[in-house]
Formats: sequence, C-alpha cells, structure tokens
Amino acid sequence: MPYNDLQQYLARLESSGKLHWIEQRVDPSWEVSAITRHTFDRYGWNDRPALGFRQVGDCKFPLVIGVIGGSPAIYAHALSTSVEKIPQVWENGQRHPIDPVLVNSGLCKELICRGADIDVLSLPQVVWTPSQDPGPYITAPVVVTKDIETGRRNVGTYRIQMKGKQHVGLYVGGAQHAARHIRQYEAAKQDMPVAIAIGMDPAIVLTSISKFPYGTDEFSVAGGLRGEAVPLVQCETVDLQVPANAEIVIEGVMRAGYREQEGPFGEFSGYMSPGGQQPVIDVTCITRRRAPVYHSFLSQMPPSESSCIRSLSRSAGLFHHLRNVLGLPVQDVHFTEAGGASGMLVISMKKEYPEQVKEVAWGAWSLMNKEGKFTVVVDDDIDVRNPFQVEWAMGFRAQPARDSFLVDGVVPSGVDPSTAAADIPQHDPRRRAGSKMLIDATRKHPYPPAARVPKEFIDRAKDKWSEYGFSK
Repeated sequence: MPYNDLQQYLARLESSGKLHWIEQRVDPSWEVSAITRHTFDRYGWNDRPALGFRQVGDCKFPLVIGVIGGSPAIYAHALSTSVEKIPQVWENGQRHPIDPVLVNSGLCKELICRGADIDVLSLPQVVWTPSQDPGPYITAPVVVTKDIETGRRNVGTYRIQMKGKQHVGLYVGGAQHAARHIRQYEAAKQDMPVAIAIGMDPAIVLTSISKFPYGTDEFSVAGGLRGEAVPLVQCETVDLQVPANAEIVIEGVMRAGYREQEGPFGEFSGYMSPGGQQPVIDVTCITRRRAPVYHSFLSQMPPSESSCIRSLSRSAGLFHHLRNVLGLPVQDVHFTEAGGASGMLVISMKKEYPEQVKEVAWGAWSLMNKEGKFTVVVDDDIDVRNPFQVEWAMGFRAQPARDSFLVDGVVPSGVDPSTAAADIPQHDPRRRAGSKMLIDATRKHPYPPAARVPKEFIDRAKDKWSEYGFSK
C-alpha cells in the first residue's frame, strides 16, 4: 500500500527503528548540519539512521532529514519494499506508470496564506554549509513547472535559496528540463509560474530527483512506483498542480529576464559551487498543513543523503533505459556514491560485439547527458558495486591507448569544480563545456582461467571455519 503522506511514512519509519528524534532545541545556523554530517560520517552506508529535530531554533515546525536516502534500508522503506527489490520496483514503475488524478482538496490546503501573511522565513532556516553558504536553503523541494507550448509539466528537485519572506532564489543547471521551460518563457517575455512542494509520499520525491526523457510526467512514474495514482490539487495563484497531501506548498512566479546573486552553496560534488546570477521567484501564496513537518536533504561532501538517493535512483532509471528502451545487453548499472552519483558510472554487460561497448556508453550519455564523466564498462562477471572487482577489471582487461575513448565539448555537471576556476560564476559560459571518458574494461580476446580457489573448496573450508579457531 502507498503512503498517504509524509507523516504516515514517518510513523512507519519510526516503528521500524530507523528514525532517531532529537528532542532538545538545536541552532539552525550550524547544529542541524553538524549533527547530520557527523551521523553520515560515523555510520556506514547500511547503518545510518534518519534524523528528526523537534525544535529548530524558534521555528514551530519539526524537521526531518535522511528519511528517504539515509541508507539503502531507509530507501527501501520509502518504496515499501526490500533493498534487493528496489530495482524491480523502479522497473515496474517505469514500465507501468499511472497517471495522477485531480482532486478538490487535500492536506496541503488546511491553511492558505496570501499577501502580508506570506512568510517563507517561517520555515526552518537551516544553513547547510556553515560559514560558507550565504544563508538558509530549501534542499528537498519538489519543483513543478510546465512547457509553455505543450503544457506538459516537469517535476524536479533544485536548490532554493531563502532570500526573504516573499521571494526565493532558484538554481537550475542549463541542461535540466526546467531550464528549458525558463528559456521558453523568457523568449516569450512572460513570467513563469512555479510551484514548490515540500514533504510528501517519498515515492513522489524519488521521481522528482530522477532523470527521465523530456516530456515524461514524473507524477505518472510516481504512481507506478506507488501502485496507485498520485492525487493532485490545483494551486491557488498559478496554473499548476501539486501533490494534494504535501506538507507545504510555495506558489510563485519567476520574473522573465530578472536575475540576482544566488549561492555559493555546498553541492553534492563535495565542493562549494561559486554562485552566480540566477532567477528569482516572487512568492504569491503558501498553503500548508496546520502542523506540517519540514523535509530536508543533506547534500555537500559524499557520503550524503543526496549521493545515496542519486546512486540508487539513477542506477535503476538508467538500467531501465539501456536494457528495456534501447534493448542493450546490460546486466547492471551503478553510479558510485564517492563520485556523488554523477562523475563515476560503472556498467556491466554481456558484450555481443566489440563496438557495443560504445553503444552502451552513448546510450547512457544520451539520457543523462551531464553524468558519467568517467564511464567504465565491464563484463557481466564483475560486480559493479564492488570497487575492488571494478579496479581489477580496469587493471587487467584494459589497455589505456586502445580502450580509452574521449569526447570533448559535452555538457558537464553545473557544479563540477573541475570545469573552471572557483572565481568564475556559475552562470558563466565557460562552465558549459566539459568532456567524458569511456574506459572499455571488457575482455577483448580469450583469457586464461582466473586464478581462484574453486568454490567447492571454499565451501568446504567455510564448513570447518570454527575448527580453524575463527568465530562464525
């Protein structure tokens, strides 16, 4: 059964022992980020708990973080499945999307604030990179925009800078689908409607973060993940629809052609993005639950919630695209967490002919044009999630001069600091060109047998393990 809303999901997460609440008041200018960062550094990939903060400064709304991507186990809870079945749930959701339904009202309409009652700063004002971010950011927004010509919507997650009671800054990388919408409206000299939803069924959030072909309705994919249509409500002041049971919804318009300084911000790359001149949203309405829970992500240096979510979601989405859309013999896909689930991509395949390795790489880059700066393709006997095996394949199945393939002049990640010096602003054209490398670490000819102890002997040794003086 799908979750009706964020709070129902949190109750389930807490009952499973995965959510740790901090009862005492914490300082949003440093303490929330410090506690969260130490939690992610202290606990391993599989053991991190999600965190809840009851009192964040003077704000009356509790804050939760890590509740979707704290660990693979938490991510599995978000999809009501097991860790092993996460790819299967994603596959089903993409193959069998369910269109959303429009309803008359929902939890997000319990309170409606207009005019002087609008106050974005009533939300927890958390500084995520203390002493370096210029102020608080909303890090888990589900941002809804639409194509000016077709009316088809895009649902994405982008960073939102809290600038004042009634206006926020937005950074959208130039290759993102929402950026296409911004260019459309500005070419038409029209202000663009925007809706920002915070806190909802985690399946909706996961589709917002994931990459799909342009024109895909992420709410339909979320319906496929949930096994049930996402209920949407009409916004009050803009012609957009948002999840009916969101905790908080911010409506607004983006002024055509207007820019302000946005950033810097501690990004998923693990470095401070330089900031630059970016669009501003004038807030026209805030709707919310009477007692909402504020949802945030931890980004910044991997490991983070951002890197965990991106790794699991992007890997599943790309696997579906390569295997079922393009029909390539791909066995597994993995964006590494250390690479921010962006810069390093490993794909295993059952190669049918030599040129097929490049077909796989081009297929990956066609869907996720900013990702996979270093893409490694290995044979199907290699576990793409085991860095030791991947390095072994690179070390002994590839020759650098023969098996490296470079592509220049492609779209890079907008927050990759290797593209330009730190003093070059984020909107500068010099940050809009990068390169990619494919490493073909598959076998090119018959190989001698692997120097492994046969499995039958390993199994016999395991049966006698305690006799050797080891604990089971």
